[in-house]
Amino acid sequence: MDSIIVRAVYPEEYKLLAKLGRETFYETWKDYNTEADMQLYLKEAFSEEKIKIDLLNDGINTFLFALENNIPVAYAKLRNDRTYSEFEGTKTLEMERIYVRKEYQGKSPGRLLMDESIKIAENNHCEWIWLGVNIDNHRAIAFYKRYGFEIFGTKMFKLGDAEDQDYLMKRKL
Repeated sequence: MDSIIVRAVYPEEYKLLAKLGRETFYETWKDYNTEADMQLYLKEAFSEEKIKIDLLNDGINTFLFALENNIPVAYAKLRNDRTYSEFEGTKTLEMERIYVRKEYQGKSPGRLLMDESIKIAENNHCEWIWLGVNIDNHRAIAFYKRYGFEIFGTKMFKLGDAEDQDYLMKRKL
């Protein structure tokens, strides 16, 4: 796994990012949601046009690829335009997404993406990095806790017509 590198996603890679986003989200959540809800969410969240617009909006969004032999195996999306009253008066960075292909989970891509995300937050003088994670995603919660994240609340997450509950987790930088 030493051959995995992390770098920013280039705007012209929007189709590749949309495809990886759809595939990793689907393989992560297909067993927990109806097919109709999955398809509705994938269409809304990972259309090529939406991903292209998000990539071009680089004043708000930062996308990272973890690549092995130039092939994306994981990605992260960071954004700086949302926050909670918990962080009032401080600069924050949200990790909106971090997804790793199943065959690479428990290996280095997630760790490398998290390390780079924390570095980006620190380089931008953020005081906090935060995220939302499904309350039933025990593996991800344990991963975030190993990085020093702690739960500070909950929020609802709409997936198609379903509503799921997420923990809100934060880490002081």
